[in-house]
Amino acid sequence: MSLKRQLTLKDGVSLALGSIMGSGLLFLPSLTAAVSGPNTAWVWIATTLLCFPLLYLFNDMVVSVATESGIEGFVSLGLGESIGASIPIIFLGTVTIGMPISALIVGEYVKNFLGGGELTQFITALSLVYTGILINFVGIKIGALVQLSIAFLTFLVGLFLYFLIPAQIPWHSSFSFSVASAATFFPGIIVAFWAYAGFENLTFIACEFKNPAKDFKLSMIIALVLCGLLYLLLSLSCLSVIPREEINGMSGLYQLVETLGNHFLPTLIITLFAYFAVQINFNSWIWGISRLIYSSAKQRKLPLFFSELNNQQIPARAILLLMILFTLALIVLSCIQRHFESIVTLVSTNFVFIYALCLSSYIRFKKNGFPRILAAGMLLLFTLLLFSSGWALLYPLVLFCSSVVFFNSQIIHKQQHLKR
Repeated sequence: MSLKRQLTLKDGVSLALGSIMGSGLLFLPSLTAAVSGPNTAWVWIATTLLCFPLLYLFNDMVVSVATESGIEGFVSLGLGESIGASIPIIFLGTVTIGMPISALIVGEYVKNFLGGGELTQFITALSLVYTGILINFVGIKIGALVQLSIAFLTFLVGLFLYFLIPAQIPWHSSFSFSVASAATFFPGIIVAFWAYAGFENLTFIACEFKNPAKDFKLSMIIALVLCGLLYLLLSLSCLSVIPREEINGMSGLYQLVETLGNHFLPTLIITLFAYFAVQINFNSWIWGISRLIYSSAKQRKLPLFFSELNNQQIPARAILLLMILFTLALIVLSCIQRHFESIVTLVSTNFVFIYALCLSSYIRFKKNGFPRILAAGMLLLFTLLLFSSGWALLYPLVLFCSSVVFFNSQIIHKQQHLKR
């Protein structure tokens, strides 16, 4: 039994928007503004432009690996099975931290709106997790329709929010590059990169497109342009009305609405915006990562138990695993919320590390001249970004090394067993 090919371009766009335009909308506009200050606009422009070569390379990867393994399969092609085996572990170590953080941030928005306490925050976060699980169980067609509706509403609410905030800085002055603050440019890109950590998620569901060669690439381009525009506008709003030193990196959009005064409607809008944005994010990531778990289990890189599909051809066991991991992470993270900004940097560094592995594999596997040169240039840039992340690089390195050692030890154990 295998996954069905039934996703259209419209479905792909909604899933791409959900993969990208999610949790980052709650805090990245303000966090990027706090980190990069007057260079924020150029940080978003540079980060968005940086993604276009990645789109080309990811599309090429999808053509090369026509299975639900996505970039995990492609890394295995270029760098070997042991390196490829690290991808599911790094992803699980990333998503099971990053997504619950996003849910708790939404819970903070709802808590502030309703005037509740930490229980309100936790219940809100749980509702996001379990709604995402439920939507993934109802089937691909209904789930994609729900996803498209929520994505459309989220984008409209985001635009409405931008035009609701009166700008206090002229538009053209927001795009002047500050040499004095140049040192904040690359750290800003590291933070902003979280916004586009989602394209690799689509590679795990590319095999479910009716026409993956065409619709996969178009889905990503449309989502990239729409999301880049929204992130840029909301960041400029933060810089326009809040002094940089007063920006709260993790709840800046709520802080942005508070500049309008104590009005019910703007506060309701930002709370709904936060909830919708993270809900579509959960829907898409559960969709993609459950396929990665299913594919890795089929290849015995994860326990074989997760390689089964239910009668609706859905990887139900993989989805239930994510539900358990998300719930446990919510319990732990709700106790250490003061460290959220550091954890965001950690998770963002993981994604940069994954992309560096993909680019390394591309250089090894592909023989064409220009794409390899493009990948080499991108790899150099991502390497610089990784080293600029400092201590945060340790987390993906630990996940990578431990998974490679475990995979190789399993191979050695099997070989010794066969010799007996």
